[in-house]
Amino acid sequence: MRTTLEQLAQTTDVRSRGAAALIEAGLPAQTRLDELDDRTVTRTLAEALGRELARLHERLGDVYDGAFIDTATPESVAALVESVRSRPWWTNVLGRGG
Repeated sequence: MRTTLEQLAQTTDVRSRGAAALIEAGLPAQTRLDELDDRTVTRTLAEALGRELARLHERLGDVYDGAFIDTATPESVAALVESVRSRPWWTNVLGRGG
């Protein structure tokens, strides 16, 4: 495997976010992935960070989609209705938080 962190960071692979974060953290961009042995802390951190960023990205996408009627889930619509219903009526009319 001759792929470098920089090459991986430029792909659409889920691990690309972890590679980009390692480069930003100061690891040389030309570090080859085969240098990141399975037993190294750097490799473990890269993989864990990549997985967590992928989960976060997915959840943020769900939150974003929940903001639109066309893509909202029943749960997100119910949460919105409940938040509006729990505020005093004048905050909805006047547009002020309550």
